[in-house]
Amino acid sequence: METRTTTPPRPVVLPRVLGPVAALCVVVGSVIGSGIFLVPARVAHEVPFLGGILAVWIIGGLFTTAGALTLAELGAMMPQAGGPYVYLREAYGRLPAFLFGWSEMTVSRAGSMATLAAAFSRYFVQVVPPPASLNEQVWQACAAISAIAIVTAINILGTRGGGGLQVVGTGLKVGGVLALIALPFVMGGGDAANLAPIMPETLDTSIFAGMMAAMVGVLWAYDGWMNVTPLAEEIREPEKNIPRAMVFGMSILVAIYLAMTLAYHYVLPMAEVAAADRPEGGITKAVAAVYCKTLLGPSGVMAISMLVMCSTFISLNGNALTGPRSYFAMARDGMLPQWFDRIHPRFQTPANAIFAQAVWAVLLTVMGTALILVPPPSNSVLPGFVTSAWGALNKTPLYDIMLTYVIFGANIFYLLAITSVFVLRRTRPDLARPYRTWGYPITPLLFVIASLVLMGDMLRNEQSRMQALVGGGLILLGVPAYYLLRRKPTPEGSPA
Repeated sequence: METRTTTPPRPVVLPRVLGPVAALCVVVGSVIGSGIFLVPARVAHEVPFLGGILAVWIIGGLFTTAGALTLAELGAMMPQAGGPYVYLREAYGRLPAFLFGWSEMTVSRAGSMATLAAAFSRYFVQVVPPPASLNEQVWQACAAISAIAIVTAINILGTRGGGGLQVVGTGLKVGGVLALIALPFVMGGGDAANLAPIMPETLDTSIFAGMMAAMVGVLWAYDGWMNVTPLAEEIREPEKNIPRAMVFGMSILVAIYLAMTLAYHYVLPMAEVAAADRPEGGITKAVAAVYCKTLLGPSGVMAISMLVMCSTFISLNGNALTGPRSYFAMARDGMLPQWFDRIHPRFQTPANAIFAQAVWAVLLTVMGTALILVPPPSNSVLPGFVTSAWGALNKTPLYDIMLTYVIFGANIFYLLAITSVFVLRRTRPDLARPYRTWGYPITPLLFVIASLVLMGDMLRNEQSRMQALVGGGLILLGVPAYYLLRRKPTPEGSPA
């Protein structure tokens, strides 16, 4: 009888192809997207005095830095694909870990891609106006979907390609932002009088409420700070390069954001910054466009449109690069169909997971656009609060709709991921920790407290409550999905 030998299955493990520069650029390039060009107007609208504005940006920076300092310990300790998914699995078990991955796919990551693509499209219409026969919102949606499709294709074709685009693009947009900061000093267009008022005449509770509302936008501007951890399996020397990327990356980001905020207010009066980027203002009134137009004239609007398009495109690429690693890791553990953990035989990328994320991001873009284009019916049988919320969303730009939807859902799991460090210090003291959280336990505790305060305020605020509840509701749908989708882990299991 002929004896047949079987070749054992090749481990489902991703190759380590990314170095320290790519890791740093994933952090910086994922975070600097559309936020710093759009959010300062929202902050000034809610907090119309410079001291409060700077305080919001500093507090937001400290908040995210505390999270980065904590997550760096976990990333260096467990350098596997999936990042926070892995930490939640080890700390809390399979269901919470699944819900994180579910949230990434349905709310946070795909929602971030849809939001960034929406911001990209807002500036795209400045460069390429819609045809006369086409509604501007539809044209923006087409541009957003095209951007998602392009970055998806790049990342399916190779991690080196996606990482290389991230490095080059991050260098270009950081250079562009630094040029914007220097512009008023080179052109001589600033006025220190525009920095007033530094403080309000009276301090009351409305100021705190305004700062909390502004914080949602600020945290969106900083969002992406944990994007390097899902790539840990593909980063060389992750025990060194992940902590360095997160610590140095956040230092760079806070410095750039404070400098850019001061530059806006040095050139534009407070009222003009606050009035920018309002829904009735349209794309031409985004704060970065007003800033450049003031300094450079009409040509400045085109220049800033090109810069923001580049910036948001690279952030979009960062999300396409990092997010699918969570779904890949879930499938490898048997929590999603095996289709998601298939590595492309030629390109060595989790191609199916990348494609699935893009499909949902496109659907979110289409649904958000529909909310804007279609007003609620006047004779609707829907509950009054639903009709009211739909009417409010109908008057809100796609970018703003997606922003609150993303931030609330993301913060639930940011909170759980950070608290994992407390659990794992107690339950897994045996694991090697090449980097230990600076300031432990105060640093992660500050992040936890701030997260709870922020989410409570988002639920209290009528304007943001509906988007937050939709995001939370999608997460809860993950509970039945977990029992429907789970299966036995693949024979190869997770890497050590």
